[in-house]
Amino acid sequence: MFISGCAAIQSSRDIVKGVNFERIDSNAASISHLYLHRTPEGMDLHGELKRKLAGRGAIPGHLHVTLIDPQGQMLKEADIDYKRHNAQSNHAHFSIPLPMTLETGSSIRITHMASERNDLGDHPQWIDPSAH
Repeated sequence: MFISGCAAIQSSRDIVKGVNFERIDSNAASISHLYLHRTPEGMDLHGELKRKLAGRGAIPGHLHVTLIDPQGQMLKEADIDYKRHNAQSNHAHFSIPLPMTLETGSSIRITHMASERNDLGDHPQWIDPSAH
């Protein structure tokens, strides 16, 4: 008997098109494989971070995510963490639910901040950039 399919695999119509990504890498890591996935609750951002230095090991730092409307106005921002699958890996994955649904022409800026952050927790706090 052959069973095909997997609940973890998303169909191509679940992938959100029309939102731009701006990647800002650091000297330590590069950001890749970004996509938005539509969920019943809204949108989730997924991606990968790859260590630039040869060898395996932890990737120091965190990611800073900024949501930008089509007119260039910053809407929300958050600092998020990423996780490696195991200690031998030279790349990490991240996923975060967005606090709003973005319209076509919006952008998401993802910046790797190479400084250490240990206080991010499992639930990032989205803040309004105009509030600070």
